[in-house]
Amino acid sequence: MANSDLSTLIDAKSEALEVEYKSWIDTSDPVVGAQLARHLAALSNHGGGYLIFGVDDATKLPQGATTLDAKLFGEDAISAIVKRYLDPRFQCRVEWAEVGGVSYPAVIVPSHGARPVIAIADGPPDQKGRPVGIREGTLYIRSAGPESIAIRRPDDWTAILERCLKHRADILASIMRQAMGSSSKPSLSATDLLKAACAATAVSFAAQIEELVPLVDAQNQARIREAGSNFAVLGYALVGADGELLHLDDLRALNARADVGMHQYAYMGWNSFLPLHVPERAPQMRSETLLGEDRSFLEGMRLPTTGFLPAALDYWRMYEDGVCCFAESYRDDYAGRSERLGIGLALIKLHSILAHARIVGQEMPEISKVIVHMEWKGLAQRYLMWDRDMIASPQKIADDRFARTITLDWSEIRDDYFKALRKISLPLFNLVQIIGASDTGGWFTRTRIRQIFASFDQKFRLFE
Repeated sequence: MANSDLSTLIDAKSEALEVEYKSWIDTSDPVVGAQLARHLAALSNHGGGYLIFGVDDATKLPQGATTLDAKLFGEDAISAIVKRYLDPRFQCRVEWAEVGGVSYPAVIVPSHGARPVIAIADGPPDQKGRPVGIREGTLYIRSAGPESIAIRRPDDWTAILERCLKHRADILASIMRQAMGSSSKPSLSATDLLKAACAATAVSFAAQIEELVPLVDAQNQARIREAGSNFAVLGYALVGADGELLHLDDLRALNARADVGMHQYAYMGWNSFLPLHVPERAPQMRSETLLGEDRSFLEGMRLPTTGFLPAALDYWRMYEDGVCCFAESYRDDYAGRSERLGIGLALIKLHSILAHARIVGQEMPEISKVIVHMEWKGLAQRYLMWDRDMIASPQKIADDRFARTITLDWSEIRDDYFKALRKISLPLFNLVQIIGASDTGGWFTRTRIRQIFASFDQKFRLFE
């Protein structure tokens, strides 16, 4: 969620079950930690949500600045609470948003997976020896109020069981396919649908650019219009042991869980497939016809509702058919079309699509291969650059378009992520000869890639 959207949520006085407000409190206090664990468990069992500090529980009004240490609300503090009280463990993300000149921490809680979250320890005892805050062996859910309560009625299990069964159905399907001995070679239909989805995403992105142009101030119209023909579209398809696409269930929850991982591995204040939550910018389910069939997909923020103009514009889709893709303009063109194509900025796009495939794919027990497709538009007469001032090659890129489809074994991405990233990256960077590289791709080393990621001073890192 972008800071502007979190700020709106802090000011919203929301009564939604997925939002829990808490006053400024010392999270290191044992009683407070146990109480927070109950809310974290309930939010996860609800399908994910937000725990926001610094907002009065009763009035839902922001309380202003606090003298408490910011570390008390950081990811390490929240992780310690989860580790102490809950199973299965899950990783929360913490974002800080400004309202009235004060920064407020918002804990982003992911949905549970194949098992619901349950308490594995009692909270500290009260004067009568009764546990406070949370009780071992109890499963908590969100209820009207909103509040976090122990599950009571059979009906309360419905939504949780449905989410769990969807995960377990995937495991059963994998076992059946392996028993049948199906081929692991991706089918032509899987590759064709991936390409069609990327093409549809690109067409929609360009059309949204045209809608956006008249909505921006005159000095930015030319830059925005040029982005409609100068952008990259990248996508991936998840393929099972039978060579067919893997179905993705509950796209909103899957997207929310993947977003936590993307924040850790490919985040610059914004990341690919970022879900926003202000209504006009929130992900929406849509459908369209691809390859003769109706396909349902979750789409990210549409450009005419952006409300602000970042250095690059992006738009993403996640299809139930097992395909995910995004289109993004070039950050090098922040002031209009340039002659530069930054290696680091291009690498961020490539890393982002592969990292998302890695994060989503690890939830698919039956996954066998990942197909990556990319198309780069508006490349002609650009120099590859190490940074804004240092040319990586004296040659200009000749062709305006570059497209490639690459199939990776899941074991490559899982066990040697750097090798997989290298495999999908070098075809683009080998369009010209890199200065000082004695052999093709010789410059693309782990050390060099880590240095490039570190130069952005953001959260970009390889999976180890």
